[in-house]
Amino acid sequence: MSPGPSAGRRSPAIWIGVALVAIGGVIVSAAAATRGGRGHTDPVAIAPEADAHAAHEAHEAHAVPATLADASRVVSIEMYSAAWCQACSRAKAWMRDQGITYHEVDVDRRAGALAQLQMLNPRRSLPTFDVDGQVLVGFEEARLRAAIDDAARRR
Repeated sequence: MSPGPSAGRRSPAIWIGVALVAIGGVIVSAAAATRGGRGHTDPVAIAPEADAHAAHEAHEAHAVPATLADASRVVSIEMYSAAWCQACSRAKAWMRDQGITYHEVDVDRRAGALAQLQMLNPRRSLPTFDVDGQVLVGFEEARLRAAIDDAARRR
């Protein structure tokens, strides 16, 4: 395809081609062409059934997980703790009872963990949680539950 007469002046006529766009796991094919340097595009029509299915799939993909345990599987949860910390023990027991998946970082046993903790919590108090980038200092069930739910909704 050769450029149109306005190629050297304003904007060249370009063939954009076929773009594959993933919407909630459904792949929809769309093509558009720029004509005469005017920016006019002709999108390919999408069947209403495909559009409705794509919308449903997108909704399902962003639905909030049903349980706290499900939510914890889609977010990153790190708990900075130590064996001697009683609040850490309570937090671990509660998370185990709730079925929450998390990664424990024992500051006494893991090299460099104390330095990581200090970047998140300068006071280095335990437990400290990193829930998808949100830092929580201390253990409070309601705050931890809310942070996990909020992180799952953002995904």
